[in-house]
Amino acid sequence: MKINKLPKEIHSASIKFGLIDENEKCQFNKITDGVSSDIWHVKTSSSEYCIKRALKKLAVKEDWFAPIDRSNFEANYFTHCKKIIPESFPKILGHDHKNFILAMEWYNNKEFVVWKKNLLNKSISLKDAKRVGKILGKIHKYYFQKKRFKKMFINDKTFYSIRIEPYLIFTSKFYPELSSCYKSSINFLKKNQTTVIHGDFSPKNILIGKSYPIILDAETACWGNPIFDLAFLNNHLILKSILNKDVYKGYISLSKSFIKSYLATFPTINNDNYIREFVKLQALLLLARVDGKSPVEYFLKNHKVMTRTLAKKIIFEETYNLNNFYTIWENVIRS
Repeated sequence: MKINKLPKEIHSASIKFGLIDENEKCQFNKITDGVSSDIWHVKTSSSEYCIKRALKKLAVKEDWFAPIDRSNFEANYFTHCKKIIPESFPKILGHDHKNFILAMEWYNNKEFVVWKKNLLNKSISLKDAKRVGKILGKIHKYYFQKKRFKKMFINDKTFYSIRIEPYLIFTSKFYPELSSCYKSSINFLKKNQTTVIHGDFSPKNILIGKSYPIILDAETACWGNPIFDLAFLNNHLILKSILNKDVYKGYISLSKSFIKSYLATFPTINNDNYIREFVKLQALLLLARVDGKSPVEYFLKNHKVMTRTLAKKIIFEETYNLNNFYTIWENVIRS
């Protein structure tokens, strides 16, 4: 860590939040994971916290811009989710809604590990998947069809900028033969907004602890379609199975545990229509992670080829149910 002053805006916000004194020395470290925010870990003689500021232009190769007021939605998301499952969401320590800066509690890396790290290292725990599925199901169920939250979380502009355009519309340009599939999936996401979604429900934003997971980074939180969170997380499990083919069955088991736990907690979307759209969306998200604006950073050429093959087989099979989905997934990986 460096011992110095924080960047001016972050330092001023920290003082405003009462987290540091004006002339207090502190240790700080810029968190480089992620592309959408300027994030800092700050430690003083008496406190430790995380503070972040949303970026207008995301840190990727392609031009990718998003509204910076998304941090206000993140603050609302954590505030209300903490009332539902207190142990699994960070405490807000300060929020500047005009300058879009948010401070929250810091989690010790000796007690919590980023789930993505475990998955990349082939550390596969069905218990973790079940817990994460249950949390997501409880959140979706709690907010489902509640008008006061719909009004609070209407944030279509951010969801379009961070998810629809870079993941689906941009990627669709490379697959004109799938244009109808892209259009129908985008239409389903737009017309079936029924609950508050996280929008970036990914292993990189989930900490695994001994007793419970912690959900982080909710900048894309909005009133949306529940299958997006479900598909977005499961998509990462598929990607890990392609990377670590030798233990692909473990990732498939993780997926089954995650989805089963979620559907048991929030059975509302356990019907043919939602499951069909969930499976289709999986395929399109796979293509987005190799040809979209946010490509998988750890994939080689052979991984990308397999990802495209799997996505197309799912789409062209046109039998969009979970059993068939898992059969295709396994057959492509082991081939």
